[in-house]
Amino acid sequence: MNRRLCTYIVSFGILLSVAGTARAETSSGPYPRDRAYARDRNGFEGETMLRVHGGMSSPTGDFDTAVNTGWGLGASLGYGIGTNTVLSWGVAYHRFGEEFADGHVGVTPVTMAVDYGFHTSGRVRPWISGGLGLYHLAEKTTELVAPATFVVTSDSENDFGFNFGFGIAMPTSGRSSWGAGLKFHHIVGNNFPDTNFIALQAGLSYPL
Repeated sequence: MNRRLCTYIVSFGILLSVAGTARAETSSGPYPRDRAYARDRNGFEGETMLRVHGGMSSPTGDFDTAVNTGWGLGASLGYGIGTNTVLSWGVAYHRFGEEFADGHVGVTPVTMAVDYGFHTSGRVRPWISGGLGLYHLAEKTTELVAPATFVVTSDSENDFGFNFGFGIAMPTSGRSSWGAGLKFHHIVGNNFPDTNFIALQAGLSYPL
């Protein structure tokens, strides 16, 4: 396990510890809601939620030897199919700078996921998630071949991939909520080798 990944896991552990001190009587799933929603016995069933998120993306395995730690942004639309279960469709973008070249690798997942939130006695709600879909990989490299002469090369492909992870969520003011999570992504490459990375992100959700 690389040093950067250890740092991210420790940071996420600190988030869990701080959030664990918050207590209340609300009850919710992976996208917490206010007290009015907590009184709804149907939970998230039939509810639609919008979520935006962003944070750091850390390469692992062979991918870690080729690129540096990057960043990621994304959004998802979720629909409650059960009291604590949300089915979501999302799109994101992760960008990694190359380790030994002037270039970058971009990963754009378009995925479907299932999130499940656990009941607790406090405001903080742990959740787990698993998803799969299409991952677009694109590499662009700029090489100096002569004085003042640059050659730009690029390559891209669409591959199948999947992800799974866990995190915490809790209500903020009004109907919105915030959360933080850690997700592992695996992409089955074709021309590109298999690609693995971990995303540590924080996000905000709002029921529509």
